[in-house]
Formats: sequence, C-alpha cells, structure tokens
Amino acid sequence: MKFLLPLLMFFYAPINADSASKVGGKKFDQVKLDLKQYDETIEDKKSLFLLVPKDLNDKEWVKKKLFHMVEIDQYTRKFLNTPNRNKYSEEEKEYFHKKFMPRFSSLDKENTTELKKLLNRYGWFKISEFGEQADRGAWLLVQHADLDLDFQKEVLTTLAKLYPIGETNRTNYAYLYDRVKAIGEGRPQRYGTQGQCVGKGIWKPHKIEEPENVDERRKSMGMPSMEEYKSGFKNICN
Repeated sequence: MKFLLPLLMFFYAPINADSASKVGGKKFDQVKLDLKQYDETIEDKKSLFLLVPKDLNDKEWVKKKLFHMVEIDQYTRKFLNTPNRNKYSEEEKEYFHKKFMPRFSSLDKENTTELKKLLNRYGWFKISEFGEQADRGAWLLVQHADLDLDFQKEVLTTLAKLYPIGETNRTNYAYLYDRVKAIGEGRPQRYGTQGQCVGKGIWKPHKIEEPENVDERRKSMGMPSMEEYKSGFKNICN
C-alpha cells in the first residue's frame, strides 16, 4: 500500500554564519547516516541481483526479476517511516523529505522502465504461466507507477480483459481502476480503495461513485466491505 505524502514547499532565507555552521555541522548527521544506509542497501540488493544470469526468455528469471523489483519497492516505501522511527525533529523531517523524495521518485521511474521491458515481451504475467506471486508483484509495481499515468491506463485495459478469465487477480483490476481514477485523474473511484488518514486510526476514502452500491461492487471483486477495509487502517493511521 502506498502512502501519499503532501508536497513539501521549501523557502530559503539568507544563511548567516551561525546557521551555516549548524547546517555544515552535526545538525543532520543522523539523517545523513540513515540516507547512507538506504543508498548502500539498495546498491547491495541491485549488485546481488546482477549475479543472476539474465535471460528474458526464461520465465523463472522473469519471476526473480519481478521479485527483486518488488523487494526494493517495498524497502523504499518502508523507509519513508524513518523520521518517525528515529524520532526526527521537524527540521530533520524537512531535510529528510527534501533528500529522500528524489530517490523515491527515481526508483519508481527505474522500476517502471524495467517493467515495461518485460511487458513488451510478455504482455502480462498470466497466472497460468507465471503464477499468482508474479501477477501480484507486477500489479504492485504498476500501482506505484503514478509518474506514468498513460502506462497505468494501458495496463488497466489489459487487466480488464484478463481478470474475467482468471489470468489476473480481480482485486488487481479493482485497485488499479481506483488508482487511475482517484489519483491519476482526480475523479470518483469505484471500489473505495484509495484514500488517506484523517486522524489517529481513522482512514477516509476519496470520493466514490454511487457510494450506496460500493459494498456490492467490492463483493463482486472478492473484496471485504468498506467498514472492514477501513478497520484495517486503525494501526496504520498514526
């Protein structure tokens, strides 16, 4: 699941000698150490995967490639919680987001580019050919490709043909449909999967089309009711 972070605006005032000393000193040492750990971990994971002989025609290699991309995707998103885990000050949080979000976007772009190469060869990773884990992993990467809405729309069209015949999980289609509508286009979603935390333990979905029928639509896609879905955010929304 992806958390939407507010766009941070940074305003710079002239730096005097005292503040320059703080910036150049130990003020953000913990943040820099954490970011260094992130960079090294990502580099290690990439280097390790390079040891696996590449063969685009080998479906087992493709599955390993998808697993690798999902692994670094999830590590990156979990790393977003570093400011809370390490109890950053407000200034440290601002500095962290300024430095980390370009890394976050860069990784998403890289994963999208690599996924497109695989899809150019296979169209989609059908469950009958690649298994449910590959199907789910590829969907997750598309779900997080918010910087390429056209790509998400293309995949949505593909999944619309595949989920009725069981070649992709139907919930994949539901989540991606909402992602494209609510996040990509700013329009009402259909299944109520996209939203945001609005208080401690409280999650609110973005606008839903015909909300009185949302539970019926969710049931048709093998999804729990909205109330059950919302309850899953009690320990996530802090």
